[in-house]
Amino acid sequence: MQEIRFALVGAGHRGRYMFEAGCKAAEKIIPVAACDINPDLWYKSQRGQKPMSETFADTRFYEDFDTMLRQEKIDVLLVETPAHIHTKFCATGLEHNINVLSDIPLVRSYEEAEMLWEVGKRSKATLMTGANPNEWGFIEAAYDLYKQGFLGKPFYLEAEYIHDVRYLWEETPWRRKGMPIRYCTHSLGPLLRLLPDDELRKVSCVTTGPQIVGEEGQNDLMTAHFTTPENVVVRFTASFINEAKCGHHSYRVFGTEGYFEHLSERGHYPARTMFNSKKLYGATNLTELPIGMTRPDFAAASNGAGHGGADFMLYHDFFEALRTGNMEKVITMRDGIRMSLPGLFAAESAEKGGEIVQIRYPWDKE
Repeated sequence: MQEIRFALVGAGHRGRYMFEAGCKAAEKIIPVAACDINPDLWYKSQRGQKPMSETFADTRFYEDFDTMLRQEKIDVLLVETPAHIHTKFCATGLEHNINVLSDIPLVRSYEEAEMLWEVGKRSKATLMTGANPNEWGFIEAAYDLYKQGFLGKPFYLEAEYIHDVRYLWEETPWRRKGMPIRYCTHSLGPLLRLLPDDELRKVSCVTTGPQIVGEEGQNDLMTAHFTTPENVVVRFTASFINEAKCGHHSYRVFGTEGYFEHLSERGHYPARTMFNSKKLYGATNLTELPIGMTRPDFAAASNGAGHGGADFMLYHDFFEALRTGNMEKVITMRDGIRMSLPGLFAAESAEKGGEIVQIRYPWDKE
């Protein structure tokens, strides 16, 4: 596949940005079509930018998704709809044997995961999960240390997603209430890269409920403990209403041969990435690594693309895979389900007062 005919469903702010980024990520990317139920997102300016209809003057716009798929020849479909409806668009694209790049989370229920898994088995196309945290520089560093054996076997891992989103309530009302533990892909995705042969199978989750604003249905902070059959423990804390003046994402990895952590910025203290290993000469003491979110190896090529160049890396890896047939770097559907479903079972546990809940996956019965 040399020329790639590229289409979009979901033309909001993130969709617009990712569509433009995809067109610049490689040669011979042809933006053929875009779809949204709100035509204003195509024909009117957004956030001071000129209308997409002018930016993509040769791209056809549709209000009906099925019509777009019938009338256009599409090689790659970018799914940037609201999070709770990613799955149906991914499944429809795969049913038409169209390759799909979907934003996260990939699914919002076990039933959706089961349906998507079955569709994926029948399809001749490939789905890549758009989990840009998996592509961050310090995550790639952790994975490289893991592959080289400097961490040994990870046995306890932590992730925190601390982000006060009250300023987004008006623009995205769905953020006002709900369970932040469901939005787990940014945290579990990177950690699961270090557990390729193990799966999260049990979870106990508790919530603080509404402590700050006090509106019914709010969960200011939630913490889940996951375990695997190999007795690995993963702790994940999510908070979308808080007074913490720190960065959003932190990670810690305890291994049998070493330790890794990335702590987000704290006030005027910058983010730091630290590591030690008893298997690497000179690294027995905790040592700071000169790497953050940005991928130095692709900084120039990404031209400052979003999330430290991680969005560029998603496209780079996917387009290269489609053109070469080498799927090694593709964040697969299975990966996306592994990082999405645990948060949903964690929410079930919280509703049951922290009761231990078994985590199921669609491939279990296979």
